[in-house]
Amino acid sequence: MNKNIYILGFIALIVLFGVIWFGSQNKDGLVNQTASILGDDQGQEIVIQEIIGDLVLGSPDAPVTIIEYSSHFCSHCVDFHNDTLPLLVEKYIKTGQVKLISRFIFEEVEVTMAILCAQEEGKSLELSEHIFKNIQDLKGVDDLILMVQAMDLNQENFNQCFNGNKYIDIIEKWLSYIIEEDTSTPTFFINGQKIVGNQPISVFEQAIEQALAQ
Repeated sequence: MNKNIYILGFIALIVLFGVIWFGSQNKDGLVNQTASILGDDQGQEIVIQEIIGDLVLGSPDAPVTIIEYSSHFCSHCVDFHNDTLPLLVEKYIKTGQVKLISRFIFEEVEVTMAILCAQEEGKSLELSEHIFKNIQDLKGVDDLILMVQAMDLNQENFNQCFNGNKYIDIIEKWLSYIIEEDTSTPTFFINGQKIVGNQPISVFEQAIEQALAQ
């Protein structure tokens, strides 16, 4: 895949922190990128600011915010999105108690760029979840474009955004935040409380209930 020269330095930085390229997937197409299930700073409260361009699911006025750092090429992240997240959506997000901010790191830049460009037509989270559910079919940029086309986007507008790397600054900010915290994917911050790994849903529920009670 061709990269524009001005993002080469950024891509090199990602490689240093374990990016998973399309061509280096294991036999299942996924990699266990998760740090230890219980990090040393599990439960630590950390302040992470929302930024313009974040992908938000749920009411912007929800009292509890989950900031998620994940990758479509991380097997534990796939499990969270396919198994745990739907339960949290029904119980907390649809009821206006929680909003989820998803930030994608340690993955092919084109994937994240496509999702951010799809946001311009309100299809970013739909595309992201489609990729999570069909990650085994994502072998290269041609497969990615087919997934984008299934979203029925304005192709001309999307191509201009995608080919111009319009949101590279947002991707860089997401990566810099998680590097500062020295952690891996998936990592969650629930009103600042850090949870590492795809924990049982009871762990998320406990943290959410504690945040709601404050």
